[in-house]
Amino acid sequence: MSEARPRLRDRLALHGLDYEIPAASLRLPYFLGAMTLTGILVAAITGIYLSQLYQPSPLGAHGSVVYTIEQAPFGDLARSLHRRAADAAVLAVGLHLTWVFYRGSYRAPREITWWAGVGMLGCLFLLFFTGTTLPNDQEGYEALAHNVAAAERLGGLGAFLTGDFTPSAPLLARLYALHVSALPLLLVGLLAVHLYLIRFLGIHVVEGERAGGASFRPYARRLGAYAAWWTAGLVALSLLWPHGLGYPAVAGVEVTKPPWPFLWIVAIENWWGIGALALVVPALFLVLAAVPLVDRRRDDSPAGRRWRAGLAALGWAAFLALTLIAALAPQRAHMGM
Repeated sequence: MSEARPRLRDRLALHGLDYEIPAASLRLPYFLGAMTLTGILVAAITGIYLSQLYQPSPLGAHGSVVYTIEQAPFGDLARSLHRRAADAAVLAVGLHLTWVFYRGSYRAPREITWWAGVGMLGCLFLLFFTGTTLPNDQEGYEALAHNVAAAERLGGLGAFLTGDFTPSAPLLARLYALHVSALPLLLVGLLAVHLYLIRFLGIHVVEGERAGGASFRPYARRLGAYAAWWTAGLVALSLLWPHGLGYPAVAGVEVTKPPWPFLWIVAIENWWGIGALALVVPALFLVLAAVPLVDRRRDDSPAGRRWRAGLAALGWAAFLALTLIAALAPQRAHMGM
């Protein structure tokens, strides 16, 4: 047994986990990225199972989800866990980007690390949206209709996201293909770039924090513990609060509101019409992408962290306020605006 351990350690290159990291990175906020990854992995595993049960056609989609919930082994749990993991991943990546912004960890030489993170947020945003459309219930149908209406306002730039792009496949089937192939591949690529740069550029340390003093191995152990508890919480939440399914879609009406990541957009649509959907969301990601280009300072100070904390708090306050306004507002039709 004494000889088996070194051989296994060498074959798995476990000595690669012994590199030094900042002691401060053992604090909870530094695990937000790992929590995002945990949500992505849980969603991916459950998604593989759900894809074996799903029929990506306008006529068969809703019935296949009903079958998944009512008859497939562990289907209801897998579907609920898939959704709760997606909720967790979107929330965790938003908090992770907030922490990185507050720390000023987007400045040179970490600009590409930041852009990869913003890209992952965009991928998760699109994965959440495409996943919302797939059941083809009333909520999914209205999400799809909003997608088409916003894409049409973009002209040729949005042609791919309309039903007129090709007569050979319905839009729902093409969004399903994006959901299970192109978007996950893009997400994995961005994640690989992100992790590579973190490994070789190191974790950003601000003034007053000790650069050394810890090995990645205890970080990895703590990461595993947090991931296990995070996953257990998602399973418990899925059992206690299963994700529901609406009735089959009825065309020509708007009676639902979108899930929480998109609910804030409804408030803007109520004020400026559906055209705002095609402008506000891309503008938000352009602002995030521009952060390293606007703030190019190399040094940092407590004052700089304070104004970044204020901006981050303002952004989250706006998100929560718009979400609450949309949740309390009476249902309104947008497709005709």
